[in-house]
Amino acid sequence: MGDKPPWYKAKELSLERKAAAALRPACASPGDSFLIVTEGTVTEPVYFELLRESLQLSTVTVKVMPGQHSDPRHVIQSAADEVKSLTRRAKRKKIAAGELETFDHVWAVIDTDVAIRQGFWNDVVQKARDLNVKLAHSTPCFEYWLLLHLRMTIPGNLVNGDAAKRAFREELGRDYSTNRKITEEAFASLISEWPAAVKNARKVRQHHEAGRTPSPADPSTEVDRIVCAMNDSLPPHLRKIPCREA
Repeated sequence: MGDKPPWYKAKELSLERKAAAALRPACASPGDSFLIVTEGTVTEPVYFELLRESLQLSTVTVKVMPGQHSDPRHVIQSAADEVKSLTRRAKRKKIAAGELETFDHVWAVIDTDVAIRQGFWNDVVQKARDLNVKLAHSTPCFEYWLLLHLRMTIPGNLVNGDAAKRAFREELGRDYSTNRKITEEAFASLISEWPAAVKNARKVRQHHEAGRTPSPADPSTEVDRIVCAMNDSLPPHLRKIPCREA
């Protein structure tokens, strides 16, 4: 078949950048509400619940729930189904006291590891677009985002989710995922380092953008975008850092 011509490679890079841009939604406005559906059933929900508490956001405006299955496509579908169910109940006037009728931001927090290795990542992206669900994805997995709370790293040896989990566990110096109680204890001090993680995630993104690394870059994370959106949903004087990006 031969090498692809230069114009074809340039077109591919352009399409990849456009696809990446589509996954980078704008930050939130004060008072916005969030539905956050996670691939994991313990680590991610505990993290976002602790973050919500740290930012002093209410359980009414930030709902965190695991997806029905760990496959990212099911996580996206779970988010869409939750929105649909809420809309249906609102029309029937069956909304509980203190419950919102809709969410301003709907997110799926997913890993790319398996989807890339098994060749269905493009299906994941398309499904999110079709169902109007924003993706906060990490490559290879959520633990890379957690690792950025502790140190800036763009290693080349996080070949899969197991390697990333091992690297985070070693940096943390303890187990973190045996059960919910253990996770809460392990993340109690980690959660306050989220501004450092946001800064590090941006540096990683800039590194990959400068090198024109195809998306999703390995390693990388987009979780900082949902964290920034939560921060931006606070009144300006209560925000921890200036998150909004151009």
